[in-house]
Amino acid sequence: MLTLAHATLNIGDKRLLDDVNIKVKPGECVVLVGPNGAGKSTALKAMCGDIKLTKGSVQLNGRGLSNYKPQELAKLRAVMCQSYELTFPFNAKEVVTMGGYAFAEHHSKKALDNYANKAMAQLEVCHLTDKCFTQLSGGEQQRVQLARVLSQLFPALDLVKSGQGASPYLLIDEPTSSLDLYHQYQVMAQAKFAASQGAGVIAVVHDLSLAATFADKVYMLEKGKIVRQGSPVQVFSRSTLKQTYRVAAQVSTMENYLPFLLIEHSHGQVPNAAFIPNALIS
Repeated sequence: MLTLAHATLNIGDKRLLDDVNIKVKPGECVVLVGPNGAGKSTALKAMCGDIKLTKGSVQLNGRGLSNYKPQELAKLRAVMCQSYELTFPFNAKEVVTMGGYAFAEHHSKKALDNYANKAMAQLEVCHLTDKCFTQLSGGEQQRVQLARVLSQLFPALDLVKSGQGASPYLLIDEPTSSLDLYHQYQVMAQAKFAASQGAGVIAVVHDLSLAATFADKVYMLEKGKIVRQGSPVQVFSRSTLKQTYRVAAQVSTMENYLPFLLIEHSHGQVPNAAFIPNALIS
């Protein structure tokens, strides 16, 4: 299990996280939602071990992250950040193949190449194989980066299936921000599939419809605190959306018991330059 316990983070006189507790189990897809500045990405970075908490702890399988060697962590978790910079002109295939380097001592070059090919096929980026990564569009770069973390995840999942390894974790920060509708659902479907294969998945997502569709559990943050947690049906209530997002919304349940969200906006009521979001709330 991957846990963030009583996490508090102060930067100067600003509190970015305030006693945040998050748990991710193998086989579970967890989604963090909330308005801009709520602390979603900060919480995810804390769970990656990228920031030092003022108070609290991060544990992976009962051990603090600092007790792992980098090589150990690389075999147990794959991370996709919001932004990524490459100094050298690697092509897309080379970037994806990097994901499997942690397993190079246990797998042949051909095996790692097969993992990379599988990841690229699942994200439909095989046609970008020889393209320079830095010359790809933002959306293409996102999909290539997700293929990279999948190529890191696949060998770990195979070890789990053979009884030789612990469940890996996939941590992804706004993986759909530059994608069109089709690819948004494709990316989240891949994350959900990874969970179904035994990985623990945690994702920061802005689109509540995506969260409602793919999350097993949702944590809603506001001003550095968790204000609601549970299944999508439990979290995405009319009152919670009104309080946290300052919008009035209709929340219905579809045949598959997933919530369907529709923001209320009367015809002709177009916000002007002095528009205040609270005016949407009746």
